[in-house]
Amino acid sequence: MPLFWDWHPFCFMAYINIELTAFVLIPMPLIAVSARFFSKKMHLRYQAVQAAFSDLTEAIRERFAGIRIIKAHYQKKEAAAVVQSASRNYVDKNIRLVKIIGTFFPMMLLFTNLSLAIVLYLGGRQTIMQTITPGDFVAFISYLGLLTWPMMALGWVTNLIQRGRASLDRINIILQTTPEIRDRENAASLEKVQGHIAFENVTFRYGSAKDGNGAATLAQIEFSLAAGNVLGIVGPPGCGKSTLLSLIPRLYDIQEGKILLDGHDIRNLELQTLRSHIAFIPQEPFLFAGTIRENMAFGNRAITEGQLEKAVRQAALYDTINNFSTGIDTVVGEKGIVLSGGQKQRIAIARCLLHAADILILDDPISQVDLETGRDIINTIRGMAGQKTIIIVSHRLSAVSYADQIISLDQGRIVESGTHEQLMASNNYYARTFHLQEIEEDLNEA
Repeated sequence: MPLFWDWHPFCFMAYINIELTAFVLIPMPLIAVSARFFSKKMHLRYQAVQAAFSDLTEAIRERFAGIRIIKAHYQKKEAAAVVQSASRNYVDKNIRLVKIIGTFFPMMLLFTNLSLAIVLYLGGRQTIMQTITPGDFVAFISYLGLLTWPMMALGWVTNLIQRGRASLDRINIILQTTPEIRDRENAASLEKVQGHIAFENVTFRYGSAKDGNGAATLAQIEFSLAAGNVLGIVGPPGCGKSTLLSLIPRLYDIQEGKILLDGHDIRNLELQTLRSHIAFIPQEPFLFAGTIRENMAFGNRAITEGQLEKAVRQAALYDTINNFSTGIDTVVGEKGIVLSGGQKQRIAIARCLLHAADILILDDPISQVDLETGRDIINTIRGMAGQKTIIIVSHRLSAVSYADQIISLDQGRIVESGTHEQLMASNNYYARTFHLQEIEEDLNEA
């Protein structure tokens, strides 16, 4: 019975006639068994409804976000079919839930009225036979009526609890998930970082670090980068360049070897310490649905107007922003929808430059801009050499030609390493690609 049950009517009923009260309790086990059985059913079906609603929401969100692609490829019918399928699935799950609820509530009402029917039959006979007085019989029925609401409320409360539990279970999946990458016990904190980075026989594969299944994305990577130097990383698509960059701020953890920062294994450093000293630009820049100013400052209220303007100029973004009617306060929309790819990339670069970090990690930062703009950005980055440790990945090899050290990856391994002059003399991937890009750039300028 529910905790909110009022026992006073039951006590008065027992005082009037204990035998009749015992008969009233006959449906109680049926109510308890039914509540337990239907409670489990409702919980599972509420979970299914929540999951279907999540799928429907995501299907609609994704189609709205990609509406331009859908229109460009004339896939409106196909997109509508996906949403319709998710919607139909959501309706079907709701119908299955309603069937359970539609069975549960009438059953609770049936058992409740069964007690009343027993009282009317047995109590009526006892009244006729003058075993109890008519007054006691009327009082008994009145007290039973006071118990009817708690018995019916049991079904309502059960339904409410199962709905809440289904939602809470989905939230708990997230809240109770333990991050794979977290601080170790006694992790060290570094107040100041020089920026010396070393990879010692590093191997990494996606998937579980314990089972070691799957081919290695990176294998036996080994190099040392002095503080303040520039490292360029090149190679064909899919060779592991972006993965290598992601290992330095511990977005992933390696399976073999060590990555050292100023001689410290980065796995023995606090994540906050490690990442606070790194400014990172991913291959696909991400913007929040705010203004250009908010995306550049990224929650840092200490940034001044002068710092913002300097970063805008360094990212070759000054003229572009001035062409907007509201300038730096232009709202970019979800994921920067109103901006071109090059504009989003340059805003991400400006955000990175505003972060006072000792290590600058750039994943193909000029892939979406023209040659002239790319040169301006690279000159800005080149001017930071000696002040910051810089690691830059680029398919445009002129962007790394000035680097103190260049490594070329192929199938997850370092196949050549050296300065620009040394690699050009080798006539391998770097030299051949550089010559082809020189011809392409000359043709574009012509």
